[in-house]
Amino acid sequence: MFRIGTFNVRDLFDDTPPHVIGQLDRDGFSQWAQRRARALYHRKLDCVASVVARMDADVVAFQEIEGAHVLDAVRAQLGTQFDYQPAVAGRADARGIACGVLSRFPITNVEVHGTGELSFPTFAEGDPRAFAGRLESRRGVLEVTVALPDGTALTLLVVHLKSPRPIARVDATGAALDEDGHYAAAEGAARTTVVRIAEALQLRSRVEARLLRDGRAQLAVLGDFNDGPDSLAVRAVAGELAEAPRGRNADIDAAASLEAGVLHHCGRAVPAGARHTIMHRGVGQQIDHILVSRSLWRRFRSARVLNEELREGANDGREEVESDHAAVVASFA
Repeated sequence: MFRIGTFNVRDLFDDTPPHVIGQLDRDGFSQWAQRRARALYHRKLDCVASVVARMDADVVAFQEIEGAHVLDAVRAQLGTQFDYQPAVAGRADARGIACGVLSRFPITNVEVHGTGELSFPTFAEGDPRAFAGRLESRRGVLEVTVALPDGTALTLLVVHLKSPRPIARVDATGAALDEDGHYAAAEGAARTTVVRIAEALQLRSRVEARLLRDGRAQLAVLGDFNDGPDSLAVRAVAGELAEAPRGRNADIDAAASLEAGVLHHCGRAVPAGARHTIMHRGVGQQIDHILVSRSLWRRFRSARVLNEELREGANDGREEVESDHAAVVASFA
């Protein structure tokens, strides 16, 4: 039996510039701010380590970390009984956040895909390139392969897709235009949706490349998708949009190939009322997911979401160190 999990820890920065926890270096970094940052950082490490201990997963994918060094600090906080190896991390975005992994199993390969400009498909031959030069994936996809105790390999694609925060229109210099009103809000939301869909398409291409190379690959795509299980982005990554051929003359091989490319939602094994991973305006939403290939799905046994203490916008100071996401864990035989 082994467990994998995902956890958006929310702004796990250390107490040293250029990225300081709580943005305590915004107005200079006074001695008071340095002491405050040091205390806040250690409280954050305690909080994250507590959740990771509850997860007790053999491989944990993280989002919103500053780098591998902060995960190694979490590892030190947990102690040797959890036996995690040195952390690995992907590329940080402009805000300084990245994805990372802690694993009890040997890590045999680490790659980062798709940082930089995103491609968006044309829909007919001769069409101009859509959104040329405008779409960027700051974090990309962190790919980590580990060696399982049974001698097989497990590959994780760790993702953090574009947040729902609207993308503002910019002027010729690249400066954001401060626009109000319903249309401006809708336009910003549309830009955000396009970027997330482009990231989902890029991610799906990685999934298909991996499964075409080895249809029996044990693959998990996990992380913060910033979208629900029935959204276009998540369904695209999971391979739920293509319909299998039907009728008497249906191509059986084509249908089997489509089925082999589908990723299965571990979260669907959790009771519907307990699947939420964030709270938004008082309503629970499921935006953190673990999707697995057919070979790994055959080994799936159970899933859980650690949302018992999940809160939205706490006003007692806890929000400074606690995450606004719940961790998700899946168990396999």
